[in-house]
Amino acid sequence: MTQNERFVETYRELLRFRTISAEHREIRETAHFLRDLLISNGFSADVLETDGHPVVSGNLNLGKKRTLLVYNHYDVQPVDPVDEWNSDPFSAEIRDGRIYARGASDNKGTLVARLFGMINAIKSGKINVNLKIIYEGEEEIGNPSLEKFVNRNRELLSSDAVIMEGSTLGEDGRPIVSLGVKGLVYAQLEEEIADSDMHSSFASIAPNAAWNLVKHLSALYEKDSVLLPGFYESIKPLSPEEERLLEDYPFHEETFKESFGLKYLKHEGRDSLVRSLFCSPTFNIDGIYSGYAGEGSKTVTPRKASAKVDFRLVPDQDPEKVYHSFMDALRKNGFKGTINHLGLEYPVRTSVNSMISRAMIESAKNVYKKEPIVMINSPGTQPMALFTRNLGIKEAVSAIGVGDNKSRAHAPNESVSVDNFLLSIRHTEKFLEIFR
Repeated sequence: MTQNERFVETYRELLRFRTISAEHREIRETAHFLRDLLISNGFSADVLETDGHPVVSGNLNLGKKRTLLVYNHYDVQPVDPVDEWNSDPFSAEIRDGRIYARGASDNKGTLVARLFGMINAIKSGKINVNLKIIYEGEEEIGNPSLEKFVNRNRELLSSDAVIMEGSTLGEDGRPIVSLGVKGLVYAQLEEEIADSDMHSSFASIAPNAAWNLVKHLSALYEKDSVLLPGFYESIKPLSPEEERLLEDYPFHEETFKESFGLKYLKHEGRDSLVRSLFCSPTFNIDGIYSGYAGEGSKTVTPRKASAKVDFRLVPDQDPEKVYHSFMDALRKNGFKGTINHLGLEYPVRTSVNSMISRAMIESAKNVYKKEPIVMINSPGTQPMALFTRNLGIKEAVSAIGVGDNKSRAHAPNESVSVDNFLLSIRHTEKFLEIFR
């Protein structure tokens, strides 16, 4: 068996663990498998307890000047609907050059590809940094224990740079390098004004919880602008290099609309759309519920209304300040219900001129023989700021991922190309040769 064949078989072995964090399935079995895999390849490693699922920690001190922290998660999403899978979600079946399994792309494939790349770099003697590893088991349920774990283990995790959960390949096969993430405020609102719904004939004299909630939310948003005091004041201007990255970002308006069946977009023109995608903070209603929404008619005046909303933030907006400003504005406008935040994340943006950015871009070019797609930050969010803000790590990127536009992460028939998996190993190895 060749080395690449051994790598693929170990990858499939990891995929066969039914590591569904929402169902608390095979968590410890997976964590111990990864700990043993690290130890068998020269790392010191342990399974460390948290308030929830355990973290796998690895360390390899090679006497280098700088230390790289590598973050991944070993948990996966539930597999429902099972009847839409063409093979058992945990069989790791190979068909037509692709491995099919839950977690193949998100995130077990990237986790193990990076590890094999590290192993190759160590064996070749070309690695130029010490390595620290953190594999967590709660990413797919919102990282509820991660911040406390990070704060309790500052010395253990102390590093000069961090690679976060992997990115993917673009539609044209180019690797994506994300230099940061948007921040997040996720909140739930609920207002209850009576003990029961009422006949809608009383709408002339009884308040309506649904109308109340709609009124309060719409008072904070107009013409695509967030009306919270000072909301836009702290936004960090782009550097000339970041402006150029926006100009180079591949975005096709019609392709994007077709992929979701969208009738129109909120902006016109490629430049406006790209700038908004990466540089504009947002206020979004994720879901709203009140009264009767079933089949047929039921004329009621609702007693209760609730909504979940999120703000996506850009550097240097502060999610704590935004959340409190949001609460203050609602109270000032007369909202009398409850407001709870369900998650706060700080935005991050690493300079394209940083050592980790340059090494990641150069290594991607070398391995894929293509210019990578470089995003100034992802339009989405991950807990990158736990490492940059809480630990003071100066450089952070999200890159080196095994997925592509056919991978269907979180969906039935999730898969990864075997060729892409092997390229990710080579990308990791080349990155560790360049980064120092």
